[in-house]
Amino acid sequence: MINSPSRLRVFLGSTGKQIGTLNFTDLNGRQNSVFDYTQSWREDQDSFSISPSMPLKTGRFFANALNQYLALPLSICDSCPDSWGSKIIRNALRCGTVKRKINDFDILAAIDDFTRVGALRYMDDQGEFVSRSLFKSFQAPPPKLWLNRLAEAAKALERSEENKGDLEILLRHGASLGGARPKASVYDTAKGQLLIAKFTGAGETKPTERVEVLTLNLASRVKLNASKASLYCLSDKEPIALIERFDRTAKGNRRLYISAQTFMDAPQAADNCTYTEIADQLRHNASEPEQQLHELFGRVAFTILVSNSDDHLKNMGFLLTSPNKWELSPMFDVNPDPDRAEDQIDLKTWISEESGPSASIEALIDAAEWFGLTREYAAEKVYSMAEVISSTWKLEAKAVGLNTSQIKDYHLAFENSETSYALNLGQPKVPGSDFNEEPKAHDNQEPDGPQPSF
Repeated sequence: MINSPSRLRVFLGSTGKQIGTLNFTDLNGRQNSVFDYTQSWREDQDSFSISPSMPLKTGRFFANALNQYLALPLSICDSCPDSWGSKIIRNALRCGTVKRKINDFDILAAIDDFTRVGALRYMDDQGEFVSRSLFKSFQAPPPKLWLNRLAEAAKALERSEENKGDLEILLRHGASLGGARPKASVYDTAKGQLLIAKFTGAGETKPTERVEVLTLNLASRVKLNASKASLYCLSDKEPIALIERFDRTAKGNRRLYISAQTFMDAPQAADNCTYTEIADQLRHNASEPEQQLHELFGRVAFTILVSNSDDHLKNMGFLLTSPNKWELSPMFDVNPDPDRAEDQIDLKTWISEESGPSASIEALIDAAEWFGLTREYAAEKVYSMAEVISSTWKLEAKAVGLNTSQIKDYHLAFENSETSYALNLGQPKVPGSDFNEEPKAHDNQEPDGPQPSF
């Protein structure tokens, strides 16, 4: 069977500007797509590329599914979910009128326009932004009062016990989000803030939601730019992590977001890109390279010190700050591994080719110059971070509701051989490195200076 071509026009937020066209074909299961910038966008005085690897001057970009997980250009892939959201869409479409094999275009077109990640929007030939046309009336994400219903629907889907009502609510409010854990978009009506609600998995035995909030709070404490997070508990056994969306401004405008996979033009999220290679790309594409390199160094140190072994390229991202200039998005999806070995864990993203996968503070300090730091400065910075983490993580753990047994279970994640190495580096001498003062929260929605939103 040969499927007919499909086409979407690509727009930038609410600007009304069409920046490109996406054409997709599915020939007996062989999926291909091509994205073209419009001539009007290439000539626009405010135009920019939607990723470093898709320059305006090239104009046309091809993709297939041979070497990557979707047959779409990587910037377009970042508009799509993986795992959880994809499962929702596939189950919902199979439950409806789609009887053929579902392809990547179906996934892209089924995502709710209001909650879709980033600033790219997609319009069909009828002039509708997809997927508003899926529903009889547009509905914004539900208030937090709906969390119980969303959690029930997510649990039903995990257990393969979902009904049509479960799929409908999840398709509207959960399909835009990636990652493996169950989640949905909710709207804080008091603050006018779009949030991600992460639910306790049906088979979850660890306090994952509480620990994620704990870890993001720790990251802020050591003055890294981390996503704002809080807890909402349906019961003691059902905590929900609420994470503020950083791809939306306080006024609800959209910010252009790409994953580190797209930033590095890597076909797979688990490709062997290194942090030193990311640093090199930042050096050429960041609006404030020095500040961004120092932030990246701090994040790698934090990843090692809290035993986060899930640092693949989809768990890092970038926001547009000015035409063709980018900055690291706030940290997200940082999950300490309580089952790590005492002596070592492996990173998904290596520090450097020389270090290999080992999560090593020593290797990170050896690579300090790649991040614009001297070895001495790097060592002092890491020491200061380790001191704060080791002395405050249990307080943060109690604050998010971990009990004594759970704190004991996570001890090795926060205090281990790398912690000891870092603490042996000496007293901090870095100006402004006193992390023991109460951290000043990063305002992810209103950063310093004008930021492009659409």
